[in-house]
Amino acid sequence: MKIYEKFDYIICGGGATGLLLSHSLISDSFFNNKSVLIIEKESKIDNDKTFSFWDNQISILDKIVYKSWGRAEFKDSEFTSSFNLDPYKYKMVRSDKFYSFMKKKIDKASNFKYLNACVEKINNKSSVNYIETDKGNFECSIVFSSIYNPKEYEFKKYPLINQHFLGWKIETEEDIIDEDKIRFMDFSVDQHQEIRFMYVLPFSKKTALFEYTFFGGEVMKNSEYEKEIKKYLDREGIKKYKIIEIEKGVIPMTCYPFFNANTDNFIKIGTSGGWTKPSTGYTIKNSIEKIDMIITFLKENRKLSKLKFKNRFWYYDVLFLDVLVDSKGRGSKVFSDLFRNNDPLLLFKFLGEKTNIFEEIRIFVSVNIMTFVKSLIKRFKSVYLKESLKS
Repeated sequence: MKIYEKFDYIICGGGATGLLLSHSLISDSFFNNKSVLIIEKESKIDNDKTFSFWDNQISILDKIVYKSWGRAEFKDSEFTSSFNLDPYKYKMVRSDKFYSFMKKKIDKASNFKYLNACVEKINNKSSVNYIETDKGNFECSIVFSSIYNPKEYEFKKYPLINQHFLGWKIETEEDIIDEDKIRFMDFSVDQHQEIRFMYVLPFSKKTALFEYTFFGGEVMKNSEYEKEIKKYLDREGIKKYKIIEIEKGVIPMTCYPFFNANTDNFIKIGTSGGWTKPSTGYTIKNSIEKIDMIITFLKENRKLSKLKFKNRFWYYDVLFLDVLVDSKGRGSKVFSDLFRNNDPLLLFKFLGEKTNIFEEIRIFVSVNIMTFVKSLIKRFKSVYLKESLKS
């Protein structure tokens, strides 16, 4: 007979979102009497990634921001736009500092327990959740799971574009880097009939992160990304440097409704819950806002199954991803048209889902509208028309 240790809440996954949720629970005295278990299979002590976002407000992350910038740049082969980000700041957090900061908070919370273990099974078919791991079995009232396995889902109706990248943090011998301005997207690199760009975060006159990024296509060998980074550095006149750190990742960009799996006692969070912004791949700022909603629901004893996180921006993202899938290697032009024909600050506001409908109309009419109309018609025919015929 299996013995299950009991908790009120269990958080499966101690990555960024699981730790942010933990921080919010710890910071609110309402949850002082709730017992919470965090289960994470990895040690989470290294700087295995960076978390970047733009914001015009103070958040809990400001205490551990590694670097922030007030200027940015967008480039393609024919066009360059440099601009001030005010009232926004573009901010970057190192994951090692993030993990350390969050774990210190958890260690001080007497009602929290952190377990390094692998989740083997989650049974949420009843009013009580049962979780089996390689280091014991547990039960709880509510599970928050950030465990993501793309093989569990059928992405035909909602296409999946994997954003994959490899970045070098380098140190140069000479003061050659503009440390005051990020390069948000540089599409002047060879596209190879795909959607490729360089993303650059400068930390000083001698150090910067150069990240070669794809929207779509297959994940390649490290040497393929590195070859393009070398080529880019050579083009930028950066000849003498050493590689300090390497980061690599894959971010799923999709509008798949992961939230349909939510129940009153089981919630998917983070990338697993569809919290990654489908059109950009940014997650951490979205997570903070959605966690605030979860906290409100818990305190008001509202049904968690009602948390759908679906608004008009979700529909915009569905259409935008359809356009990128159908672009056949010309997707960079969509981004170029957006930055060429709009105030960049309006675009950042739009991508942060803070615009009003009139501002959104201005953005829509600034691009090749027929490209989006064709994708809209195609989606209607392939999805909604088929469903109506079946019924």
